[in-house]
Amino acid sequence: MEKVEVKKNKNWLMIIVNLILALISVYLFEIWFEKVIGLDNTFQKFANIAVVALTALTYFIGKTYYIKGVMNTAKKIFTLLVLALATLGMMLLSVKVPADIVYPFTGVILVSIAFYMLSLTAGTLNTVGMIGLTLLFATPIAFLKWFDKIDWSMAGELSQFGLFVILFLGGTWSQIRAAIHGIRGVNADGGGFGDEGDGDGDTGDE
Repeated sequence: MEKVEVKKNKNWLMIIVNLILALISVYLFEIWFEKVIGLDNTFQKFANIAVVALTALTYFIGKTYYIKGVMNTAKKIFTLLVLALATLGMMLLSVKVPADIVYPFTGVILVSIAFYMLSLTAGTLNTVGMIGLTLLFATPIAFLKWFDKIDWSMAGELSQFGLFVILFLGGTWSQIRAAIHGIRGVNADGGGFGDEGDGDGDTGDE
């Protein structure tokens, strides 16, 4: 009984961690973007945004690139190396004084967290689930805006909240299921942070 209680506590801890990561992915990233857009130097704005874009592209290629065969593996390594060097180069160009390093550095951290949560969500909800939840949130927002019940600012805020919910559920569903029901799924679903026990074929209490 004590062992089961410890596991339940761990599940709730992971739920809280993923809640924080989902909040960071959506809302803290917005704050970062506003700070960067507010910079006086136009090139610095471009460079910092380019750092985030290149980092996201590097992660995407690293996760999805087809690597069967020696040549494909070599191409992937070369591509990732070029992207990594380009990202580093843009980071250096975006810094005019030492204090400026906070923008590209935090940008890389935030996009890494966001991509991590997106990867968990894609693995857990799969494409159909993500599209379904997106439509679930987007449809009422679209109709509210269509009939002028909300302005563009409110539509953006509601869209952000919908994205946060999708990332949170996608990254945390297995922990929520285990904390409430005491079971994990037969099939691995990506699980979320700290979910090393999901998909072991055991549907009983663990």
